[in-house]
Amino acid sequence: MITVRELKPSEVEIVGRHLPLSRLPQHLEEHSTYLVAWEDAVPVGHAHIALSGTHLGLPEIQDVFVLPELRRRGIASQLTHAAEEEARARGWDRISLSVSRDANPAASRLYAKLGYADAGAEPVRVLGQVMLRSGPLDVDDTLVYLVKEL
Repeated sequence: MITVRELKPSEVEIVGRHLPLSRLPQHLEEHSTYLVAWEDAVPVGHAHIALSGTHLGLPEIQDVFVLPELRRRGIASQLTHAAEEEARARGWDRISLSVSRDANPAASRLYAKLGYADAGAEPVRVLGQVMLRSGPLDVDDTLVYLVKEL
């Protein structure tokens, strides 16, 4: 059985051994949080929620990750629903996310199935190197922003 809950500071080490907490430095700030999916006592997925400083000015689900061997079991859906509930609990009535226009069709299908629709914003090209917790990553992608009414 999968459960989803907010990452606690005392869990960072164990979660970091299993999952790439790429946006972890933001977790320690009050304008974002990580949600972690657990199967028994093992972390199997996560989603970061940025609550401010986002492209659309709405809470934004970012960095959704599920261990490859556990994908297609509904864990990303559970993480997304938990992120929506977290945003709703904090007083928001909409939430956003971005998805690669070309590189991740499975994610695009998932978010459409979950009720996300084009936000009407111009796609954003991301080109260059970004620094993640795991080190630098070269990026060349175009992101499409989606939004959902809560």
